[in-house]
Amino acid sequence: MKKLVILLGVSFTVLATNLLSANSETYFKFQIKSRSELEKLTRIVSIDNVDSLTVYAYGADEQLSDLEKLGYTYTVLPHPGTLIVPRMAAGKDAKVWDYYPTYGEYVDSMYQFETDHPALCKTYDIGLSVQGRSILFVKISDNVDLEEDEPEVMYTSTMHGDETVGYISMLRLIDYLLTNYGTDSLVTRLVDSCEIWINPLANPDGTYRSGNHTVAGAIRYNANYVDLNRNFPDPEDGQHPDNKPWQPETVAMMNFAEDNSFVISANIHSGAEVVNYPWDTWARLHVDNDWFIDISRAYADSAQYFSPAGYLTDLNNGITNGYAWYTIAGGRQDYMNYWHGCREVTLELSQTKLLPEDSLDDYWNYNRASFLNYLENGLYGIRGVVTDAITGDPVFATVTVDGYDSDLDSSRIFTDPDVGDYHRMILPDMYDLTFTASGYYPKTVTSIVVVEETSTRADVTLDPLPEEPNLQFAFHNAGMVDPGDNVSMLITLKNEGASDAVNVSATLETDDPYINITQNYSAYPDIVKLGGIEASLSNYEFTILPTCPFSHLTEFSLVISADGGYVDTVEFSIAVGLFVENFESGDFASLPWEMGGTLEWTITSLNPYEGSFSAKSGAIDHNQYSWITVDLEVAHTGTLSFYYRVSSEIDDYLSFHIDGVEKDTWSGEVGWNSSSYPVETGSRTFTWAYIKDQSMSGGNDCAWIDLIVFPLLTSSVSISTISLPDWTAGHPYFQELEALNGIGELSWSDKNGELGGTGLTLSNDGILSGTPTAPGLISFTAAVTDHGGGLDEKPFSFTINPTLTITTASLPDGGVGSMYHQQLEATGGTGTRTWNDKNGDLAGTDFTLSQDGVLSGMPTAAAVISFTAQVQDFVGSADEAYLSFEIADLPYVCGDANGDEMVNIGDAVFICCHVFKDGPAPDPPESGDANCDDSVNVGDAVYIVNYIFKDGPAPCCP
Repeated sequence: MKKLVILLGVSFTVLATNLLSANSETYFKFQIKSRSELEKLTRIVSIDNVDSLTVYAYGADEQLSDLEKLGYTYTVLPHPGTLIVPRMAAGKDAKVWDYYPTYGEYVDSMYQFETDHPALCKTYDIGLSVQGRSILFVKISDNVDLEEDEPEVMYTSTMHGDETVGYISMLRLIDYLLTNYGTDSLVTRLVDSCEIWINPLANPDGTYRSGNHTVAGAIRYNANYVDLNRNFPDPEDGQHPDNKPWQPETVAMMNFAEDNSFVISANIHSGAEVVNYPWDTWARLHVDNDWFIDISRAYADSAQYFSPAGYLTDLNNGITNGYAWYTIAGGRQDYMNYWHGCREVTLELSQTKLLPEDSLDDYWNYNRASFLNYLENGLYGIRGVVTDAITGDPVFATVTVDGYDSDLDSSRIFTDPDVGDYHRMILPDMYDLTFTASGYYPKTVTSIVVVEETSTRADVTLDPLPEEPNLQFAFHNAGMVDPGDNVSMLITLKNEGASDAVNVSATLETDDPYINITQNYSAYPDIVKLGGIEASLSNYEFTILPTCPFSHLTEFSLVISADGGYVDTVEFSIAVGLFVENFESGDFASLPWEMGGTLEWTITSLNPYEGSFSAKSGAIDHNQYSWITVDLEVAHTGTLSFYYRVSSEIDDYLSFHIDGVEKDTWSGEVGWNSSSYPVETGSRTFTWAYIKDQSMSGGNDCAWIDLIVFPLLTSSVSISTISLPDWTAGHPYFQELEALNGIGELSWSDKNGELGGTGLTLSNDGILSGTPTAPGLISFTAAVTDHGGGLDEKPFSFTINPTLTITTASLPDGGVGSMYHQQLEATGGTGTRTWNDKNGDLAGTDFTLSQDGVLSGMPTAAAVISFTAQVQDFVGSADEAYLSFEIADLPYVCGDANGDEMVNIGDAVFICCHVFKDGPAPDPPESGDANCDDSVNVGDAVYIVNYIFKDGPAPCCP
């Protein structure tokens, strides 16, 4: 008999393997080079686990083909659903927990719970699978037919059909709660204090893939080969992150979540042993991250206590942030947390997916205490009931922890509309809570103290709005307006009040001196209460004066009236002259743009959205990125909009960020489209980045942006020109003033008109130019404004010098053989003077004129030297003078060694230089032979000194 069982098992395993292969669910592994690749891969295949750089995954044929196109090779592994042929409970009591039930026995047992415990248990069929199998929940509570002030808590399991440890464990948990009620204190407390919902089998088609009689051959996907845990709306990746329609199982679960008000839940899987907490889709941490770590740690610690060493110790000793493990999109955990105010984790309870039936009891014992303790978390934190202050009826309200809850995380919670109860699990501390509801005044309750493992009650009554309209400004359709425009617009009102607004009309007013209202009145349709909106039946019209500055905020009042004596005034504003970056300057100079990544963005004229230019991302390669960013000061809360275009493969993309927070991404072939985002007042950073993954390219492989309309901006424009150069009268002056941090086009002016009469003017674009008419000091104050309303002023002073004039009128004559040296002089001009021999007349004369005006040389022959000296200054002012001098032959004087026609101490020095320092020889030689010894030496120098100072013999000797 044993042999027969083995043969049947082998045969069935082969059959199941062939069946799975034919129907396109493959289990495999492959290698990655970097964990950054997971961002893309998780959207191609269904990742099951990641161990270092080895990825384990499931894929249908199409997914495997996409993986191969990216250049990955993979190894097919035995499918987890084919590794064993577990014993089924055919003909047996389904509560014998070392067997798997057939599908029919599962359904029977779910309804049998209700039959056996009608006061505590009800069974609900929330929808059908693709193949028509029921998705069943049991509800367990002490008053099972009543909605009470109790936290609603939920377990679901086996969303992946081949992960069965939770399937049997949840059947046992149902049985344990029902059979131990009244005897086990914790069970009794949970059943009395909570509304417990349990779904053991969320994907019956996957689990019973081989037929209702067996779980052998179970698969991960549903009957349409869709991974249900990638099929939910995703807070980052949209409504259909897997690009597949919502499956019947998904829709059933979404509708069920919408119909209930779950506080805490868990989604049970297998394939690892770890408690996985949010987020799966985002790298950033949930606002309740520390609380999630606490409850996850408590679950793992308890399971480790009741199990052999090594159980539930994967990753961070049994717990992990989902994204840190590997990111997924479309998981139910993130869906419940983001859209339903629930707190859900994912429990991975067995490294083996399809557990042998003889192991099921062990895993139940490992986790039983943790199952109960986890649900108990729903009883801690802050709780209460929100009711109408007049009627006492429950109110559907939003509960926000002030200064704590995050819009990014959508971490606020909601009351149960049937009872009005709320349950906010949170770490011990002191908190302020704000309660808001449609038709009611908001209310804040302060200083609520939370203590460990207790609940603090804060019941709230909300005062309903009075039975009258409450009309508020909603929006207008004036669009962008600039100075000089004639504006026609419709104004839309919203009725926040508790009564319809009938016979509504409104008159537009403003005291802005730049605005002239030409049509100030319009009637409106009736506007229904509690959120109704309607636009004016006719246009309001006004004119903006051309003198209105850019980045000007105009305040309007709208005086509203309606039946019943309703009169109110609402205010709104319109920004005039918003700054638009359309790159039509052909560069990035209009804003303080910064760029980075592998390659910078550029300006292109190819296919802009409008005008002649747009900005284009750098031509980057795999695993590279190109970004452009700008830091600006937003003066008034408003909207930023821009047009974008993308041409890429599906996993390369353009992303947009405000203050480092990603707002949206676009990939594939996307023609020009617009996007807009609200922007708060203050310092803001706007960033566009084109990012490529590790493989493949598509389309033009880049992105473009154009026509960026910024909200109202302020700037810190500052004049950066430090000083202006001095100049020379009568010569053209041209200097461009510069400024930093300006927004858009700069406008310059001579603030006080001080340049009048100087011959200079300051243009609107910052050019100081003209011809200064007279010498003297020029002082003025330059002022600059920009499109953001920024202003800076700076005083400047500089000197206008007289015209450059050569003052040397004549030059002395010289003699042959005698060194010539004369400095030419000039007055006026600016800066360094530069001299030259204008016509090159000194060439060949033994004379040169240096740039600093020195005429020098050693003439060798008698001649008359004539030349034209020219001098120029820094600004180009010039003068010239015609000069002439004579070089004559000099008479021979004995002892006149240096040729100056005199005998004096200079000749002695000259001779000494010749003797000891190889100076120039006397010319003619005999002139140095003062003592007539037929040579020139130191004796001649002594002879000359004696002659001068001691009345010695006159040179030369007789």
